[in-house]
Amino acid sequence: MLGSLRLLLALTVALSHANFRIGSLNPGVVAVIGFYLISGYVMAGLIRRHYQQPGKALAFYLDRAIRLLPQYLVYASLTLVWHRYTESNSYHLGGAPTSGDLINNLLIVPLNYYMWNGSDHYTLIPPAWSLGAEIQFYLIAPMLLLWPKRLLVIGVLSFLVYLSALGGLINSDWYAYRLLPGVLFFFLLGAWLQYQPHQKNSTGGAVTATVAVIVTTLILIALQYFNKLNQPYNAETLLGLMIGISLLHTLANYPRNKLDDLAGDVSYGVFLNHFLILWTIYPQGIEVAEYPGFLSISLGLAWLTHRYIEQPLLKWRHNLRLVSATQHCIDVDGR
Repeated sequence: MLGSLRLLLALTVALSHANFRIGSLNPGVVAVIGFYLISGYVMAGLIRRHYQQPGKALAFYLDRAIRLLPQYLVYASLTLVWHRYTESNSYHLGGAPTSGDLINNLLIVPLNYYMWNGSDHYTLIPPAWSLGAEIQFYLIAPMLLLWPKRLLVIGVLSFLVYLSALGGLINSDWYAYRLLPGVLFFFLLGAWLQYQPHQKNSTGGAVTATVAVIVTTLILIALQYFNKLNQPYNAETLLGLMIGISLLHTLANYPRNKLDDLAGDVSYGVFLNHFLILWTIYPQGIEVAEYPGFLSISLGLAWLTHRYIEQPLLKWRHNLRLVSATQHCIDVDGR
């Protein structure tokens, strides 16, 4: 049921950018932490099943590129054409783009470092900074996820960075939410959950999720006591960890079905397209009563780009995995 969870998180991100709030909390931040956890869980499973040899790293990178880039490039291109045609400037689209701006958007990873390179002033898909963090995780995933002990050590180091950010020793917005040194442990926690046995009577996953929730609760209490909970996104990232790990553990044990697969298929398009919809259809802002129409348009457009852009490429990804699996059998058999 992870496809349904991904769609729920994508819709939450879209609503947060339409100024939806729960009290003083930004639910989009909570959702992004959920995405980090799911990504770690799914990548660990993907590597174990299809790219379990260190020499398969290049094939894994190609798999991820085929998954991420086609729809991203379509929506980025549509936004660029719309912006150059209308010259409608905003914070994220400030004036004519330079060659550097276009390179940043093409490479995606530089968008994660907007606080130093100023890329947030020309970002065709504003949420893509989190894709930059995810791509960086992909780059190191084969080196970490094949060796659980290494995963554990790096995860602990990242958790210490995250705690330093929560405590105000370093910027909490940057290192507890956006940059890989502090958020890597979210990915790795999801991966660790994947490594726990999934048999009916197994308790490994439940123990991992329970310990994570207890530790997070204690951190919340400590931050409240020391008046640190109101630092940027501290409450949201901790809530994202509590809610995300609980839902991930619960829903990962449910079997997939066609409806769930469809939900997962359109979730990425929703994540990518909602800013373009806000800019083009709701340029004066969006009211709560318009949320259903906004989300419906996003879902419809996401289905179209999945159906006609991504789906034709799925066969390539599947063939890549089959080739990798065949090569693994040859390696094992010595032929």
